[in-house]
Amino acid sequence: MTQSAYRKWDQYVDEAKIEPFKLEISDDETLVFEAPSGVGLMAIMRGLRMGDIEVILSNLAGDQWERLLELFGGAGHKAMPALCEDLMDHFQLYDKVTLVGPGGGKVTRSRPTEIQAMLNQGYRPVGEG
Repeated sequence: MTQSAYRKWDQYVDEAKIEPFKLEISDDETLVFEAPSGVGLMAIMRGLRMGDIEVILSNLAGDQWERLLELFGGAGHKAMPALCEDLMDHFQLYDKVTLVGPGGGKVTRSRPTEIQAMLNQGYRPVGEG
């Protein structure tokens, strides 16, 4: 590869930009979540390997984490994983999975809840017998 074929740092930074995730709490309050940094991504991936939703969500939430803890204190337990999945999906942190249906048709999904629903309907990941 020639020297001119390499990108500059600013190009990597520009290509990595993702719109913030906005969560309306009330008419007067909206939480804004920025895409995780590279260091935050490492912590999120560690949280995924350990199955630790607190590590995952606190790194996705950044400086909004304390406010989220207050909100989760008054919400049902399913609110936390639902928001976590929405943030992960918005910031494109899930891999796409192609599934084959019972009739042979293929679909591609990335959200874990959608993949699980497809598996429950008899779909299987491509490559599995």
